[in-house]
Amino acid sequence: MRERTTRKEGNTYHTTRRFPERGGHGWVGPLVDYKELELIRKFLTTSSKLMSRKRAGTSTQEQRALKIAVKQARFLALLPYRGT
Repeated sequence: MRERTTRKEGNTYHTTRRFPERGGHGWVGPLVDYKELELIRKFLTTSSKLMSRKRAGTSTQEQRALKIAVKQARFLALLPYRGT
């Protein structure tokens, strides 16, 4: 999968993918693992719902990986099913 990049101030680049360092040619494993709670919490609302793709800025593949990771973490009681 090719990344689209755009030139931004100076020599820095902005990528359209949310996890550009993951899922590349040599990547082995899931995009998001259920044990990465800090990363998963960034994509949950205060009521513990998964953010929409538009709001989170994720691709379809990344959103599916997040969904699976959240379900696994909830099943193992690492994340709550409901917010407080």
